Parts: sequence; structure tokens; C-alpha cells
Amino acid sequence: MQKRFDLIFLGDSLTDFHDWSNFGKHHNAGIAGDTTDGLLYRLHYTLEKKPKTLLLMIGINDLLQGQYVDTMKKNYEKIFETVKCIKNVIIFSLLPVEAMEQTSQINESVIVLNHFLKKESKERGFVFIDLYREMVDKEGGIQKDLTSDGVHLTPKAYNIWEETLQKHF
Repeated sequence: MQKRFDLIFLGDSLTDFHDWSNFGKHHNAGIAGDTTDGLLYRLHYTLEKKPKTLLLMIGINDLLQGQYVDTMKKNYEKIFETVKCIKNVIIFSLLPVEAMEQTSQINESVIVLNHFLKKESKERGFVFIDLYREMVDKEGGIQKDLTSDGVHLTPKAYNIWEETLQKHF
């Protein structure tokens, strides 16, 4: 028998590497290195837990691995169609990575995908939370004090994430 969780955080290492206990009893289904393809493969395990609220951030690993934006959009549509049975779905924007010449295309794709995620969330009745705006610097990358390595987050970044999320609970 599957254990039931009312609140599930779903994503990659950005989700996986944080202690979300400030939000009470929950299940952290973040997996370091995960992509939209990987999430689609394992999504049925999340649905078996019958969550009332699902919080999702996924996609930066796709971009880091060279995945096409159009492929990611199709994966998001499949994910969204699969989770529509959940009462409350919260979609987080993707975050930029460190601004460098090598990452400029990734950060441009993040902007494109965030517009897509916001539009899809609105059309599907999901909540969209824009963390990008809170964490981007004037060069279009993540603020230096919010990342430990250009991608992963510092405690300060997680504080921003939690404070932003608290406004929706």
C-alpha cells in the first residue's frame, strides 16, 4: 500500500537538495540530475501517493544537456495533462544559470520556457510562481550570492524560494 502525502515537491536537484520541512508533512520527490523525460517516466509513482498539492520545478538539466525547447514543451504538456487530476498544482519558473558566454543560449531558453509555463499554468488553472524574477541579475544570469556553482542554490536562494512560496499557502 502506497503512503499518502498531501504535499509533494517534484523536480531535480534544486528541489532534492533542500529540506522543505517548513511546509509541514510532505514528500520531497526531487531527484538530482532529473529531466522532463525522467520525470515523465516516474510520474505515476507520485500520482499513486494521491497528493492534494503538487509543487513542480523541472527543466534546467534538459537545457544543460542540450535538449530542444520544443521537445521540452511537449514533455511539459504531457506532465500537465497527467497531473490535472491533482487539486492544487503549483508550477515554478525555471531559474537562470550563471551568466557566461557559454550559457547565454541556456538563459535565453529559460526565458522562453518561463513564458510558456506561465501561459500553460493559467490555461490549466495551475498556480505559476515566478522565482526567476527574484533571482536573476542584470546580466540575465542567477545572482552570484544565490548559487554555489552557477546552477545549484545557496541557503539564501532557498530562503527566497520559501518566502515566495509561503505567500501562496
